[in-house]
Amino acid sequence: MKRALKKNEKIQIGLFALSGVIIVLGILFLVNAMQEDPAAGFFPAFCEMDNILAKYIIVILTMACGIMLFSNVGITVEDRKLRNGLTIGITAFSTVLTVPLVYVFIAIMPYAADPLPFEQLNPVDAIMRTDRIYEGFVAWFGDGALMWVVLVVMLILSLVFITFPLLTGILAVKKDQTLGFKKTGFPFGVITLPVVERQRAEAADAREPQSEEELVPVPAADEEGED
Repeated sequence: MKRALKKNEKIQIGLFALSGVIIVLGILFLVNAMQEDPAAGFFPAFCEMDNILAKYIIVILTMACGIMLFSNVGITVEDRKLRNGLTIGITAFSTVLTVPLVYVFIAIMPYAADPLPFEQLNPVDAIMRTDRIYEGFVAWFGDGALMWVVLVVMLILSLVFITFPLLTGILAVKKDQTLGFKKTGFPFGVITLPVVERQRAEAADAREPQSEEELVPVPAADEEGED
């Protein structure tokens, strides 16, 4: 006989499904961002956008929403093995997707210093279309100092995007911890996963006596009455 799902488990399943839909939508946006012919894409209007940088920003925001939602729901699962499995899975998925992002923002700096025609790009830059991403930055920020400031900021953000999920994933799996707002001391830092903290509190309550009467031994009744 199957166990009936709790209310919070039903909510978790619904949020996992929502995160899955968002991630699939992000993947479709990514495929469309690399599509040269708008008519051959899933979303012709999206494919017709002239600035490829705008396309990739939409991809990044969409994927980030789906991954963050999945991660935040995953660490609320009560079963430790399942929680760790979900955390490891979404962390690996996030890392694989973020590596190309980090590469682009590293590779685009030497390219911006000496732009090359597409024919002279190395195979990886040709696939990532570093030239068109650079053109997108120039279209929005020009080719002066402001563009370089933006490029540095985007590189830092890309490093945060790949480091933060890895750090929180390792903390969650190894130590049942995460990064969040603390109740005392510095407001932000390493905290115990709320679900684990609740489980520990419930276990402690179960071990404690239910009332003060249980702390006082009850004297045995006299077998013989008083003379």
